Amino acid sequence: MKNKILINVYVVKLDKKYDIYIPLDLPVGEIATLIYNAANILSDNQLNSSTGYAIMDGSSGKFYNLNTIVGDTNIRNGKQLIFF
Repeated sequence: MKNKILINVYVVKLDKKYDIYIPLDLPVGEIATLIYNAANILSDNQLNSSTGYAIMDGSSGKFYNLNTIVGDTNIRNGKQLIFF
């Protein structure tokens, strides 16, 4: 899994954390869709909206630009993100 990393995501709407592997070569916006889909499956469809994503760095509180490629951000293995 050379081009994937393991992140920890806190999903605010569910008040739950998930460990998810994500690829480095996709934009953050596409990763948001992957996080949404994974969290929705793991929570038995408790998320009710698939639009209006935001991803925040769990340590700095800064939001990521959804158009930026993950590999061009500071997102690395073990990074904690907050998903809105």
